[in-house]
Amino acid sequence: MAEAAIESAPARPRRPFLSPLNQRRLQNFKANRRGYWSLWIFLFLFVLSLFSELIANDKPIIASYKGEILFPVLVAYPEEKFGGFYAVTDYRDPVI
Repeated sequence: MAEAAIESAPARPRRPFLSPLNQRRLQNFKANRRGYWSLWIFLFLFVLSLFSELIANDKPIIASYKGEILFPVLVAYPEEKFGGFYAVTDYRDPVI
């Protein structure tokens, strides 16, 4: 009996994601084209800055040596692998 009462209860109306006041504020902000595009440019630059350590570093992202594909950003290869001494690899060395 209790289950029948629960099943027959009317569905609660779903609340909108934004209140009518906030919907109006968003429409006003989108109408300001300079501000709207500035927000998107700012968000793009922010996301790009999250990957700045990967983009600008002293190790190549991918390298090929003797037919083998290597990922120096992910793995620290010793210089011995490239025919040198057992030390940290200097990827800017012209010999490598």
